[in-house]
Amino acid sequence: MNLNDHMKWWSHASVKIMDTRSGRLEAGFEIAHYRLPSSAFLYAVQGQAVVELDELRVTLGRNQLAHGGRGAVLAVRAEEAFEYFLVLYKAVLMLPPSSRVMQLDRENPTRLQYTFGPSYPVALLTRLEQMHSGWLTADPLQHIYVRSLFLQFVHELLWQMKEQGIQPVRPDLLAQVLRYMQEHYSEQLTLDVLAERFDCSVSFLSKLFKSRLQAGPIRMLTRIRMDKAAQDLLHTELSLQEIAERTGYPDAHTLSRNFKKHYGSSPSQFKVKFRTEGGIRELPAAYPRTALVGHSPGCYSNPRDENHYHSYLKGGLPVFKRTRAASVATAALFLCITLLLSACSGAQAPANGNAAASPAAQPAKAAVSETAADQSAATTKIYRDSKGEVTIPANPQRIIDLTGSAIGNLLVLGVKPVAAADDSLKNPFHEGRLDHIVNIGKEPNAEAILKLDPDLILMFDYMEDAQYEQLTKIAPVVRLKYGGGTPQDLLLEFGKITGKEAEAQQWIDSWNAKIAEVKPKITEVVGDKTVSILQPYAKGIYAWGDKGGRGGEILYRDLGLKAPEIIRTTLIDGEGFGGDLSLELLPEYAGDYIFTSNWGWDDGDANVVYDSEVWKSLPAVKNHQVYFIDEKGSFYNDPISLEAQLDFITKSLLGTAQ
Repeated sequence: MNLNDHMKWWSHASVKIMDTRSGRLEAGFEIAHYRLPSSAFLYAVQGQAVVELDELRVTLGRNQLAHGGRGAVLAVRAEEAFEYFLVLYKAVLMLPPSSRVMQLDRENPTRLQYTFGPSYPVALLTRLEQMHSGWLTADPLQHIYVRSLFLQFVHELLWQMKEQGIQPVRPDLLAQVLRYMQEHYSEQLTLDVLAERFDCSVSFLSKLFKSRLQAGPIRMLTRIRMDKAAQDLLHTELSLQEIAERTGYPDAHTLSRNFKKHYGSSPSQFKVKFRTEGGIRELPAAYPRTALVGHSPGCYSNPRDENHYHSYLKGGLPVFKRTRAASVATAALFLCITLLLSACSGAQAPANGNAAASPAAQPAKAAVSETAADQSAATTKIYRDSKGEVTIPANPQRIIDLTGSAIGNLLVLGVKPVAAADDSLKNPFHEGRLDHIVNIGKEPNAEAILKLDPDLILMFDYMEDAQYEQLTKIAPVVRLKYGGGTPQDLLLEFGKITGKEAEAQQWIDSWNAKIAEVKPKITEVVGDKTVSILQPYAKGIYAWGDKGGRGGEILYRDLGLKAPEIIRTTLIDGEGFGGDLSLELLPEYAGDYIFTSNWGWDDGDANVVYDSEVWKSLPAVKNHQVYFIDEKGSFYNDPISLEAQLDFITKSLLGTAQ
């Protein structure tokens, strides 16, 4: 931003003074890592100090100043007794939108960081002293005067900068956000929170990350959290639940799911493998050095710096390896079959012994080839999964389901897989439908899968590519997008895969008819009141939105019921599936109606919440509008589970539940 635009911006700005402070640091003392809550001027009155504003590092002496934008991290270390003024302020443009104004706002000077040594310091210092004196009074009239003094301070500063030909330097927003993530990864961070913290839009922040790191902010945050979790697993004796809480996850189950998606193995497997191997090197950085240090070129990922366990995990799953003897035997068998076919063909040759086929035989031979090709094409089809095109059987007969939660989509279509992952077989709503399905275990076992001779393997797309590649050696593999679309969208994909699209659409039509029947009745009872889904667990309470089961898709999407504002903004409109909260925050999340159960995936005692005074004081509890869902079955959102959940929700809200 050039200085003229800087001045134009200020000429149209509205200002609010947040605070003015005067302080003194003795030599050797410091202000360590103070994150600026708003834009700020730091003015050195006496002495000298080393001042850091993110990547900017300068020595500030008497009558020099520094400016930083909101979210910048300020650190001050006094080399000698250091006296200073700190002015915190907010400023925004107050003009109707236009292309020029919008361009000015994108170049907002309050976000810039710079240092300056004024030629005429007395004028600046005088106004700072007057501002601080007026700010200490409780007189609103004096506070108005302080704001006018601040504008005089800015005017004087810009005039002197213009005289000296000084241009402010734009801070590295990406570096600021990454540093904030590093310091606050254990908190509930969302795109909205980050954008608000750094005075930018969600779309701008997302584009910035993707353009420079080829990954969005939330993905980078996940990488940071996964690195921290891996360090804790390898170097501490913390429980998985404790690690989850330290890394921003509500519980061990959610951490395990994300850990496996990121590293390709469960935390327990990871810990056993790499604790038994000495010389574990430090984890690679979760972000590039160039994002933090603008002057140093570099790349995001350096293969030489990768961890041993990263290399190991890329090896994928164990499969049977064909030996050289087996290859020779196969080749010999193929040769024998070829000679046998040749002999049979020779027995039918013309009596004159001419090896060439007669002209009449050529079309017949071509017809046979075309027929064989047609039959082959008829037995397979092309399916586009989350990663691209894959050739699969037209009517798969021996499916292995590794999704862990989506098996109900097969069952409702009348398709029973030959095997499934352990979590797929725990749904109480599927009782009586799972007979003779082999439990493949919690982790995909390639050797066991190979023995089952599948013709198709289904999984979600969070599995490691190396594992996927190993499984493709056994059978075609479809990678479905995890969390993509609605439960109905997922069912339609299962219909395409299994050749049961008509049956899938039939279920959806039937479902929509059920919703259309009960929605007016439920709306009449509930009206504009709010509904919450809350599950206590070992260390707190989990709130759910319209994703991830627990009846959320039905309550908020299909029935269109209202959620408390904080759930709507953070979970329904946001990207999160669920949110962690403490008992003290419960009243903010609790609706007029509450669906609840124990979390069910840890050893937590839900009665710690249910017996608390906070819980008992909730309007929903007092009005007997609390309904206890199935703690295991609520985890799933396949068609069979949705039907059971809708039945319970309808009976609960219409007062017909037993």
